[in-house]
Order: sequence, then C-alpha cells, then structure tokens
Amino acid sequence: MTRFAALMLAAALLTGTAAGAATLKSGASVMDGQILLGDLFDGLSPEQAVHPILTAPEPGRRVSLDAPALQRIASTNGVDWRAAGGADRITIERASVQVTSDAIVASLRQALREAGAGDGVDVLLDNRTLSLFLPAGNDASVRVENLAYDAQRGRLSAEIVAPATGQELLRQPVGGRAVHMVELPVLARRLNTGEVIADADITYIRQPRDRVQAGAVTDVSEMIGKTVRRAVAPNQAVYVRDVREPVVVAKGQAVTILLQSKAMTLTASGKALSDGAQGELVRIVNTSSSRVIEAVVAGPNLVTVNPAGQGIAPVSHVSGTSKKAAR
Repeated sequence: MTRFAALMLAAALLTGTAAGAATLKSGASVMDGQILLGDLFDGLSPEQAVHPILTAPEPGRRVSLDAPALQRIASTNGVDWRAAGGADRITIERASVQVTSDAIVASLRQALREAGAGDGVDVLLDNRTLSLFLPAGNDASVRVENLAYDAQRGRLSAEIVAPATGQELLRQPVGGRAVHMVELPVLARRLNTGEVIADADITYIRQPRDRVQAGAVTDVSEMIGKTVRRAVAPNQAVYVRDVREPVVVAKGQAVTILLQSKAMTLTASGKALSDGAQGELVRIVNTSSSRVIEAVVAGPNLVTVNPAGQGIAPVSHVSGTSKKAAR
C-alpha cells in the first residue's frame, strides 16, 4: 500500500466513511426537539453526527425505529451501515422532568384554601394517574389558573400551568372533586384474634368524610389496649364491632361465681360458656347444679351474679361470714 493510500484509509476511518465504520447505538436520550444522526449511530464524522433527521417525541415520551427505518435513514444520509437483521432496533427517549399528580393535587388544594374552602378540603382528580412532563432542565413546579369551585356539588375545574414561574411551557385543563377528609386510625399489621392493640400497631389513613361508614373507629382511644375479635386487614377501616376489651374469662375456663349482697357473700364453682371481657355479661354453668346462669365478669376467673332486686358492688376478693353454694 502506498503512503497516499494509507493516509486516505486513515482519514476514512476517522470520518466514519469506511465500510463498517458506523454502528447502531443501543439506545438514546435527547434533550431538545430534534433527533440527530449521531443519536442513532456511532462512528460518524462530526458533520454527520450533528445532522438533524427527525422531530423528537414530546418530553417523557419515546419513539422506536426498526431495521427498515434505520436502513432508509442511513442510506439517505450517506451512512455506511447495513442492518444485520430484522432485530436491529433503537429506542429514543425525550429527556424530561416529571410533574407528578401529587404536585398537581397539592397546588389545587392550596388554591382551594386560598379561595376559602377550608383547611380540611382535599382534591380527588378525575384522572388519578395524571402526570405532566417538561423538557429536561426546567423546574417541575406548577401554578393554578382559572379555578372554578362549586361548593354545593363539590366539583372543581382549573388550568395547570408549568413551570410556576418564567416562560409557560405547558397548560393542562384538569377537573376533580373537592372533598373533606378525615383521618382514621387503622392497624399497621395483621393481629391475631385476642392480641392486644398497642401504639406501635396503629397507623393512619385519610378518607373522604362522606365515604366513612357508620361504626368506623375514628378515635384511636377506641382501639388502644383492646383486642381484635377477628382478623382485620392492615390499612383498612376498623369498626367498633371488630374490637373489644381484652378477654379475662375464656370459654371453657373454670371460674368462681360470686353472689354478694349486704347481708351475705356466696361463692360457687362454674365454667364459662363464652369469652368475656371485664364488665361483660357471660353465660356460666354451675358445676354443682349444672344450672346455666348469666354473670358479669369481675376479673380473671371471677364472675358475679346479682341477687333479685339488689345490686352488687364491684369486688376484688371473696369475703363474708356465710359461704354456701349458689344454686
């Protein structure tokens, strides 16, 4: 090979015009509104690389080019590249910053408060998955314009403008519901039946006030220190019927039956026919007479019965001068 031929070959390799010099990239992300030849291929000359060939997708979107499309682009623009097969493909994404639905809701919530809707109001967008995308390098902030709020129907509409300051790049109409929210205490984990609820077991969820069903627990004091009657899924509303005071007399447990009046104190042995918490009414069978009675749980292994026409004061121990079997 002559010196001149060697120099020409080296120049061709450097400028990407030699056979096989151009290779397809695995993917690309573009910053502005155009796709350049250099976004698709490696091994091009500087002049080729900056040549625009296609309009870029919108921010946050992508476009794919298959082997036939790539072959046409290469041939049209003098790129020495041949598709190796039908599997050759490249995906080009437009770089962006995302304005999330949470940011949009926050801006609408603030606008409603400023309009006098109150601090407890929240926003449920008609399009719950709405996200907006701005060209990369911009501030992902928004402002609300043209807010219309119907307090009677709880409906709102507005326009979201992004970014919040500077040149307007995007304007999006939105609609939704303005709702008053309540915070409900719920279980943070699944508890076994009879397990006592502690502070660490509580978390909170927010729900629209008009969707909270009757009987739902709204005050954490109605849960702490109590037990669950049945399995309750975490992060779901808990109902008054789902919790109870801790069981101190268990079904099948041997108990002392106490009958107390001003004149006497009687005790007998029995067996609980149902679970009972402090102060609850339970059914007890007298093990001597086999008679089933109703009694009030007074403590662990202890129940009290009320003589006809007399009240029984709470007791912590058995006492008195007369002790006979209650029948």
